[in-house]
Amino acid sequence: MKGLMRFFPVLLGFFAASPLIAQNQPVLKVGFMDSQKVVQAHPRYKEIQAVIEQAQKELKPLEDQLKTLQPKIQAGTATAKEQQDFQTLRNAYQQASQKWAERQAKATEPITKQIDAEIAKFARAQGFGIILDRRVASSSGLVLYGDDSLDVTDEVAKMVKALK
Repeated sequence: MKGLMRFFPVLLGFFAASPLIAQNQPVLKVGFMDSQKVVQAHPRYKEIQAVIEQAQKELKPLEDQLKTLQPKIQAGTATAKEQQDFQTLRNAYQQASQKWAERQAKATEPITKQIDAEIAKFARAQGFGIILDRRVASSSGLVLYGDDSLDVTDEVAKMVKALK
């Protein structure tokens, strides 16, 4: 018991100092943004939109033809020619989808890099340690609640809109 009493002042000092140590830790500033709205604010967003519209225009007829044949294929009532047509259409659709995905990625990449740089610049200037995409954070279950005062979408979109 005497041995334990020797350590009592040390333990008391440790527990008394713990709140002071915790107070000296920096506070992590977190923000949320709607990344889709920020991308749409970019001056070159219309280029991406044009690629998406072209892709939809090319892929829609193939999709419609596939949807027409699919019930027969699934039911097992399709003729050999219909099965062959379905396979040919599916291959054409997959190739066209891949082509358009590559074109969209090529159009999006430089814009995404600029936006990422603007987000980083904004975060450093405003003291944010983390900025999360609102939709990803909520749909993944990562964040269950975020106060609207933490939304930085408009500020970041304004910076992105000013890009050349």
